Amino acid sequence: METYNFLCDPNGIYYLGPEGSFSHQASTLLSGKLIPKPTIKDIFVAVNNSLDALGVVPVENSIEGPVNETLDNLFAFDGIYSVYSIEIQIDLVLASKSDLSKVKKIYSHNHAIREAQNNLEKLGVTNFVPVESTSKAALMANNDRESAAICSSFAAKLYNLEILYDKIQDGVNITKFLVISKKMRTDGNKAIFLFTVPHKPGGLYRVIEKFYLKNINLTMIYSRPLRNTPWNYYFYLEFENFDNLSTLEKDVREVVIELKNKGSYTKLT
Repeated sequence: METYNFLCDPNGIYYLGPEGSFSHQASTLLSGKLIPKPTIKDIFVAVNNSLDALGVVPVENSIEGPVNETLDNLFAFDGIYSVYSIEIQIDLVLASKSDLSKVKKIYSHNHAIREAQNNLEKLGVTNFVPVESTSKAALMANNDRESAAICSSFAAKLYNLEILYDKIQDGVNITKFLVISKKMRTDGNKAIFLFTVPHKPGGLYRVIEKFYLKNINLTMIYSRPLRNTPWNYYFYLEFENFDNLSTLEKDVREVVIELKNKGSYTKLT
């Protein structure tokens, strides 16, 4: 059986850039050339078009929940699988080249804005401008003295910003990233299935029953709309304590319309 080092990729490890993002921080746990991409979809495209490339994508936040763009691309790209997870403690800062009194707008990623919004509104900050990532926000604040960024302290230093306030997020904030690959793993301790069910009573129940009968613990279930079929949905399911992933896949296929096995993964941090 072919062995594959999922922790190292000399051909490139793609992450959500620019440099200084939390995705960048997560990707440093892997070995290889780190290559930023502007969007999550671009990471999937790069991995899909490469022989052995890896990607690092955010999949869930402890405050904001699932990252829909990642789930939708896992569903769209059939030949891409999860191989590892990485969890990063998210400590957000408000950083700028100016005093807060001179700041007219705040750049950041939508998730970071929502995670810090309550605390920032207490400071009178209300004009938020969503951008692709927290590191892109830091880069834009570096070029706009009437703005600030919600970002990491690493990004603030990288882009020569002064930290005005630190730890501005609400409560404990952890983001889970997936390492994605064109190579499927089956020896991890968690796994992901994406599936659709018949639009009739008991459709989802019959799927969950398969896991119950095998004493398999479900750790996350989430529905997302099918883009080409209004008011119909696919389900994202994570689970643990399984014995044989291929046998489970065969059993679940009996009660679904479509099933996409995204392989198994192991937590790195």
